[in-house]
Amino acid sequence: MEKKMLPIGIENFEEIRTENYYYVDKTSMIRDFLLRRGKVNL
Repeated sequence: MEKKMLPIGIENFEEIRTENYYYVDKTSMIRDFLLRRGKVNL
């Protein structure tokens, strides 16, 4: 099993996908932030 690396300092999405880096899609979190209206979102 090949270990995936963290894409630290890499902003190019194509490179992240083609070079086998970890990627976590957090798009659905935007809805949660908008619904909760927290004072601080870290």
